[in-house]
Amino acid sequence: MKTTAGGVDLAARVQEAKARLDAHVREIIEWHFSPETGCPFWLEFASRLVWSPRKEIRCFEDLKKFPPFQDD
Repeated sequence: MKTTAGGVDLAARVQEAKARLDAHVREIIEWHFSPETGCPFWLEFASRLVWSPRKEIRCFEDLKKFPPFQDD
């Protein structure tokens, strides 16, 4: 038996929402860490990492790879 709300499969809705969130994360990461669009703060931040956010952040869950953020 599928859980439904208004005849729509909730599992499918959750998967669609996750896919949209993951796509948004990839877009934001690409914007912030691209040499063409990123600001100096984020480009410098990325240069101190031993990994590439543009290559390794593919979904919301991957954001855990970042160290805790501390504002100067």
